[in-house]
Order: sequence, then C-alpha cells, then structure tokens
Amino acid sequence: MKILSLLLFFVTFAFSSSINFESSLQEAKEEAIKKNRPLMIMYSTPTCPECNYMKKKVFKDKEVSSYANKNFVSVVMDINENKKELPFKFIGIPSFFFVDARTMTLLDKSLGGMREKEFLSVLKKVDK
Repeated sequence: MKILSLLLFFVTFAFSSSINFESSLQEAKEEAIKKNRPLMIMYSTPTCPECNYMKKKVFKDKEVSSYANKNFVSVVMDINENKKELPFKFIGIPSFFFVDARTMTLLDKSLGGMREKEFLSVLKKVDK
C-alpha cells in the first residue's frame, strides 16, 4: 500500500506543473528578497477570460512553469479584492508587473493574455 501511495504521489507530481503563486504580495516580496529573485505580479479577476486562460493553460505549460518557478517569485492580485494594495496603476487585465522586490522598482511590464511561447519570451526578456 505504501508503494502504491508513493507511486501515485510521484505520478501526480511529475505530470502536474504550474507556476507557484504566493498567497499575498507581502509573502511574495519576502520570498523574492530571500531568494534574490524578481517578483512577477499578475493583476486579474475571476471573471477575466484572458486571465483564466493564462491560469488554466499557459501557467500549466511545463516549460513556462519551470522557467517562472526557477527565476521569479509570483503572486496573483485580484483587482477588486486588493484595490488598496495594488502597487502599480493599470489599464487592463491581465497585467504583469516584474519588480525588484527590495525597492519595488518596476523592471518591466506586459499587458494582455498570450500563448505559452509568447509568455515565455516575456519572462526571458525580463530575466536578462
């Protein structure tokens, strides 16, 4: 039984990939400082079709999630629930802000939903 449970855990872990998101901006900031990585902040809402596409498809792409998890600390902020906490102004969603966590200086930003390869190139451009 233990072997079956272990095998099930391994198979689930091996075949499921997604970007790891911190639960709050403060936690993400602390983790980014600790790991010496930039923050990736995504502005979103639960009813945004492009945001949901990114979450369900793009962020689960193995290459995207692996690169993002290795090079960034990420957080999703709901623009309705977190209005007072949003560190940057925006004109639409999804909006992605790439930030130096120590100074909260904006390194780069990107607006709109995109496919896997396009998003990966955005991540790589920021990470140079």
